[in-house]
Amino acid sequence: MTTMISEVYSAFKTAGVPEQEAQQAAEAMSSENLATRNALAADKRDLSNDIAGTEQRLSDKITNVEQKLSGEIAEVRQEVAAVEQKLSDKVAAVRQEVAAVEQKLSDKIAAVEQKLSDKVAAVRQEVAVVEQKLSNKIAAVEQKLSDKMAAVKQELTDKMADNRQQLSAEISEVRRIVSVIRWMLGFMLFATALPILREIIVAWS
Repeated sequence: MTTMISEVYSAFKTAGVPEQEAQQAAEAMSSENLATRNALAADKRDLSNDIAGTEQRLSDKITNVEQKLSGEIAEVRQEVAAVEQKLSDKVAAVRQEVAAVEQKLSDKIAAVEQKLSDKVAAVRQEVAVVEQKLSNKIAAVEQKLSDKMAAVKQELTDKMADNRQQLSAEISEVRRIVSVIRWMLGFMLFATALPILREIIVAWS
């Protein structure tokens, strides 16, 4: 009798079951337990086989999916690499165009600056020439004005001298005329007073 059967048998005996019945019951339970164990083992093997098959199928599917994804990822990477290459080419082309435009603008700006510098230099030269001409004209005008002022001053001086001589002559003439007038007045007074004097003399004599 195995250990399990003995334990079951002892349990039945303790419960007051007759010895033969207890032994039969223990052997029956042991047989059922063994059958259950065998069935469980078979189910376990079947379940294990099912799990192994499922795992294999899942592994195959995962492998297929990974292969598909790997292929798709490779295609995407190729497309991304192609897009990156195109973008890189376009960026390089744009950079070249920008560099060319910048160079053209730089050349144009340099040319414009040179033209402006030349024009400014020419304008400065013209301004210097005009300033010199104006300075010469101003000096000539000032000289003319100075000459005219000197001539006018001399003319005024001469006129004043002539006027003084003329005034002196006119004054002398006026004095002569006044003297004549005085003499005439004196004579007229004498002529007027002469008859009166005669009458007085006659009256006194």
